[in-house]
Amino acid sequence: MTELVLIAGVGETGVIGDGETIPWHYEEDERQYKERVAGHPVVVGRKTWAGMTDIRGTHPVVLTRDPAEYEGANATFVSTVPDAVEAVAARDDVGYVIGGQSVYSMFLPYADRALVSELPERATGAKVFPYLGTDWSVTGREHYDAFDVVEYTHEHPRPPGDAETA
Repeated sequence: MTELVLIAGVGETGVIGDGETIPWHYEEDERQYKERVAGHPVVVGRKTWAGMTDIRGTHPVVLTRDPAEYEGANATFVSTVPDAVEAVAARDDVGYVIGGQSVYSMFLPYADRALVSELPERATGAKVFPYLGTDWSVTGREHYDAFDVVEYTHEHPRPPGDAETA
């Protein structure tokens, strides 16, 4: 069974971005993030994918309403959560969901874990990380100089068989 892990840097206000960029930069957070996702497929929305640089050692699985529009790009394009999970499972037993906001929300019911960098930022922005809910528990905390990475475990993730489309 494929493990799905949400991974995000989140400011104190819940903000993950302003719709165009991430409003902060922490080298240590970027480094630990890239180390965690290296060698694994990453699930990402089309807008986020279009604005990001390649992460070495990953294979993007991109959610879009029209996968055929992007054939030939160095990624797998899908339109549903089950198709994304299938694309991840074809490459690895772990996939990281890396955003944006709507993709996090789509995968939240199906994710097994979340790794949230709690950043000491009070930035405002249009994009926020979704509320995890009451069936998530803190199962770990890793301290860094300027932030913590908190690990959450989902007690009852749903199988993605009949999930939403992009």
